[in-house]
Amino acid sequence: MISAFARLRILFTALLLAVACGASALELPRFDKLEAKLKIRPEQKQQFDAAVGATQRAMLAVGLVVVQLKDKLGQELLKPRPDFKSLMEAQQELIEQTRPLFREAREEWVKLYALLDDEQVAIARSFVDEHIGRLFK
Repeated sequence: MISAFARLRILFTALLLAVACGASALELPRFDKLEAKLKIRPEQKQQFDAAVGATQRAMLAVGLVVVQLKDKLGQELLKPRPDFKSLMEAQQELIEQTRPLFREAREEWVKLYALLDDEQVAIARSFVDEHIGRLFK
């Protein structure tokens, strides 16, 4: 059985891969719908917003990484002898730059999960499963 934390990690990884691969039909999670489904209580709202904000910052960073990688790829392909090894190294370096943002997002979601009741946890798991499924269709 996959833990809620592992499900979120899979979702973030899948989003990163989909964006990096240029998935044009990528549908990002609708956190407003998740909030409504969870029926976030006032004492949970601040942490929910912190988790969503951290996730959005991580996703924005991924988008910037993709733009940088596309630029680097374009520059390399213009060379008579493209250096694909340097391209892969640049990709790894840019991905490493986003790692702290995903760590922060994960930590904020873990804090939120601690505040959720069993019904809310089941809803959140379903939401994550649904989005992971969409990424791999």
